[in-house]
Amino acid sequence: MPAPSHQFLFALDLSDHAHFDEMLGEVARDVLGHVGYAHDAVAELVALLRAALTEGAAHAPRQCRVQFSAHSGELQIVVSYGGGREWRTTRPLP
Repeated sequence: MPAPSHQFLFALDLSDHAHFDEMLGEVARDVLGHVGYAHDAVAELVALLRAALTEGAAHAPRQCRVQFSAHSGELQIVVSYGGGREWRTTRPLP
């Protein structure tokens, strides 16, 4: 039987990601786990997300958007800042 097709868009607009760091980590783990990624893949993606947030905060305003979207067999995570800075990664869905 084929795997279920995941299609969704989940985004958070944060006024200051530092204050929401723990919550954002939990949300990311829950979203990634729900989609079916293994524990190691979840840990790697959460670490990449945190690094992107830390890097972005050093060069951009505090307000940012974190977006998870799944479409056509891929998951994309995007972190964007009001000043135009953007980080993204794409992974095949499990």
